[in-house]
Amino acid sequence: MATLPAAYDGVRPMLMPIARPAPSPGIMDLIKTYRRHLLLFVLVAGGIMAVVTALTLLQPKSYTATASLVIAPRPAEIGSDRTTPLNDPAADSSVDTQVELLKSRTLAGLVVDDLGLARAERFAALTDTPTLRDRIPLLAPTRKPVAASARRDAAIAQLQQRLEVHRTAQTFVLTLSFAHPDRHLAMEVVNGFARQFVAQSVAVKREGADSSHRLLRSQLDDARQEVEAADGALGRYKVANNLMSIQGGTIAEQQLSSLDEQVAQARAGEAEAAARLATARRQLARGSSGDDLGEALGSPVIQQLRSQRAVVSAQVADLGGRYGPKYPPLAAAQRQVDDIDAQIQGEIRRTISNLEAQREVASRRTGSLAGSASAARSQVATNNVASIALGGLQLRSETAHQRYAALLNRVNEIGAQAATTQPDARIASLAALPVDPTSPNVPINLLVGGLLATAIGLGVVFLRQGTDRGIRTLEDVEGRLQLPYLAGLPTLGSAVRDVGGSDPISALVDHSQSAYAEGYRNLAASVLEAAGSGKVRTIALTSALPNEGKTTASIGLARIVAMSGPKVVLVDADMRRPSIASALGLRPDVGLQQVLDGEATLDEALVRDSDSPLYILPMLRAGIGGTQALNNGSFDRLIEDLKVRFDVVIFDASPVLPVVDGRLVAKKVDSTVLLVRWRKTPDAAVEMAVHLLQTLGVKMTGVALSRVDLHALARSGYGDPAQFMGSYAGYYAN
Repeated sequence: MATLPAAYDGVRPMLMPIARPAPSPGIMDLIKTYRRHLLLFVLVAGGIMAVVTALTLLQPKSYTATASLVIAPRPAEIGSDRTTPLNDPAADSSVDTQVELLKSRTLAGLVVDDLGLARAERFAALTDTPTLRDRIPLLAPTRKPVAASARRDAAIAQLQQRLEVHRTAQTFVLTLSFAHPDRHLAMEVVNGFARQFVAQSVAVKREGADSSHRLLRSQLDDARQEVEAADGALGRYKVANNLMSIQGGTIAEQQLSSLDEQVAQARAGEAEAAARLATARRQLARGSSGDDLGEALGSPVIQQLRSQRAVVSAQVADLGGRYGPKYPPLAAAQRQVDDIDAQIQGEIRRTISNLEAQREVASRRTGSLAGSASAARSQVATNNVASIALGGLQLRSETAHQRYAALLNRVNEIGAQAATTQPDARIASLAALPVDPTSPNVPINLLVGGLLATAIGLGVVFLRQGTDRGIRTLEDVEGRLQLPYLAGLPTLGSAVRDVGGSDPISALVDHSQSAYAEGYRNLAASVLEAAGSGKVRTIALTSALPNEGKTTASIGLARIVAMSGPKVVLVDADMRRPSIASALGLRPDVGLQQVLDGEATLDEALVRDSDSPLYILPMLRAGIGGTQALNNGSFDRLIEDLKVRFDVVIFDASPVLPVVDGRLVAKKVDSTVLLVRWRKTPDAAVEMAVHLLQTLGVKMTGVALSRVDLHALARSGYGDPAQFMGSYAGYYAN
């Protein structure tokens, strides 16, 4: 944005800043902000990246070996209804338990013993691992030797510290990792952990099975003795109480059943014998000869006798018919018939007697069987009473038999389990020999380092921007101070490539076509709209604080205006610390203070500049006398005299904040320029100086920035004409 000078008419005393729309925040604003501090960002970020790179390259390489285990918990009891499927909620806690077992000191000790890591050479390979401190001189730690008795514990601690066990998501796969500079040792250790864990899983189960087997064997012996005792007591009780049984019943019960059947049969036989005897007796009582008795009819002897009688009777009839009764053969035959009849009657009597005997025998047999049955029944009743206690003995015996059978079955199951024991884990994959180191991860380290460097660099820039309140650009002047921006006065080194023997004051003459001189021309053009026409005759240059380049700017502005044609005088109006004479190498006899005090005339005090048509009114001595002259009219009369003799009068006034002199001088002139040192003068000091000047009604033309580094401003001076320095640098010489 360009700022045009306004003509001084006594009413409008200063240039008005052109109104600018408020910049909308966006990516370009951030770029502008950070480009202003690009060098700081590069230094910070580059330093961090250098440190990260060095640490990465110095860090010893480490190799990681990885093995996998699959955890599959199985029930310890064979034939048990309890199972442990993978979806059992208890399985998660089981897997967590396995993870803790893998990290246990006991398992690490087994691996140490298996791999011989407590031996001197193996222990050294395990523990003497290089670190980053070993690569840095003066930081390498001194390692103390470990006693042989402590090597095993130290090796176990190393394994526990380096071993990492992770569960893969919610699966039952465990990943074992071991990192070490020796890749062969890393592979051996992680595979040793996997093998020892599986072996210990089997051993623990077998040890549990053996312990259970021994316990059950002891219980089985006790159960056997209990069975023998119960069976012995039961047998003795049966014998003692005649409770011996055959085919499901006691002997007494079986005897009673048999006797009852025999008694019934005997009684039936007795009744039958009595009936036959009674029948025979009734037949004989009715006058029967006994021939028609049933038993006689069935007797073979009687039948034979009857057959003989029939034959003999036939002979008798035959002889009786042929011969007379006196016939001897007839009489013999008749006697034979009588003998046979007598024999038949005798046989009939024997049959009757036999029937009586049979009835008597049947009656006695029935009585005997009935007595035996009564005795057997009494025994059964006694046995029934004794069977109550027998039930308890039988129950005890059965219980003992059942316990013995259950223990025997369990012993057989435990024996089968010991022979078929399977671990709760199996090796999914053993670790292979690692090829590439896992640490340091150069790409990741550099990426993280780059991100960290960028973040810290941006943070430092942000802090620097937040704490940097110095005035930098045209936008800062008009945005913060609400004053016109007049010009930027560059440093000699940033504006002139080959300075030669020139200093900031002589360079305006030596390098009049350079960007350095152009800065002062810009200031002159901004302050003087038409110096020759008398619109602006008197100009004061002041600053908020000392050492802001005010004297150099005053000399430069005066020389530039003088070289352009108008008649110009430069007055050293810094009553307390005059510096123009010494800056120009002058040794005058009188100066401003003598003129104000009436000790010398103006002509005696004026000095010509050796390098330009400029006149100079120096100040020789400092003190408060000059301040008094500012208030007694002497200074006002001096200004009028100078305006008569010169077209433009430029005052190098005192700083505003330390003393009041500069403010009083500024109040008396047509135009006041406030010099602000680029990026150095605090905002608060500038704002306070502006406030003090405006309070006195000073006619402020605007602000000029001094000691501007054009190179830095061209890189980061967004909002300032210098940002286009690269486009128009060809207009300047040198």
